[in-house]
Amino acid sequence: MPDSILLHDGPLTPEMRARMELHVADGVALAQQLPFLPPATLDVIAGHHERWDGAGYPQRLVGEQIPLLARIFAVCDVYDALTNVRPYKRAWTVSETLAHIQASSGTHFDPQVVDALLNVLADATGLSESA
Repeated sequence: MPDSILLHDGPLTPEMRARMELHVADGVALAQQLPFLPPATLDVIAGHHERWDGAGYPQRLVGEQIPLLARIFAVCDVYDALTNVRPYKRAWTVSETLAHIQASSGTHFDPQVVDALLNVLADATGLSESA
């Protein structure tokens, strides 16, 4: 992925967005060259930008059509992206991030995966499940 996209400090142009979305296929192609990776790894790479409601990419999979490990990774990926600084945004607080993830349950994310994440974080940190 070119730095001009990764380090872009504003909304992506349609052309930049299209190129960015190709990273899924690029990642799968690269990972397929690593014979030691378990097949489920390819499912995660291929499906981590799919959305529970079918509005994701690249295949527009819906609900349980998305492999479970990809659904889990999607929530973890967004959590990481939001809680860390990016050229185009500040790091969100854990509370802000969890509120966003909860609000996206059933649209972006599998509701059962969101519930599991909130339960694990509550057990590990004492954070309230209501963020």
